[in-house]
Amino acid sequence: MDKIELFVPGRLCLLGEHSDWAGLHRVINSAIVPGQAIVTGIEQGIYAEVEKNEKFIVQSDLESYHDASFSCEMDSEKLREEAGAGGFFSYVAGVASYVNECYNVGGLKITITKMDLPMKSGLSSSAAICVLVARAFNQMYRLKLNTMGEMNIAFIGEQRTPSRCGRLDQACAYGVRPVRMTFEGNEVSVKPLPFKSP
Repeated sequence: MDKIELFVPGRLCLLGEHSDWAGLHRVINSAIVPGQAIVTGIEQGIYAEVEKNEKFIVQSDLESYHDASFSCEMDSEKLREEAGAGGFFSYVAGVASYVNECYNVGGLKITITKMDLPMKSGLSSSAAICVLVARAFNQMYRLKLNTMGEMNIAFIGEQRTPSRCGRLDQACAYGVRPVRMTFEGNEVSVKPLPFKSP
């Protein structure tokens, strides 16, 4: 597998915003009702080409990236330091640091080819890029993770940044389709919702 193309959408919460945070309280009190939400992926998202590389590189010619790029050795300590510093590339560094710690992988070169998902608009652009990086490692190195596995890696990677987004945002991993999410402490379950017409 020389090169792959990926797309990860943003997400829109239809019902149950912040129920992921409420569900976290079940860690200390099981009498609390689990959080539940209905979330859907949207048509706007992030498109990328991915190939193997010795380093971990994220780049783009898009105007929104202002010619910025990120390059780092596949060194968990350096990647985690970049994640903790915050900023534009902290999310990708956080995911790469976790993958490097837990799996036997090399690096990646990720080229963002198109992005019609607005940033800082409540549509989970940070979760989308985290899922994209997790999926890129999964597919390029055949880690055999399912969608939930990619979501978990994306969430942990994002938690290594100054951002503290909840579990609901990773629903974008399921693509442009509605899902029902249940949050019980640190556990999350996802069930795709069938619908009869678009």
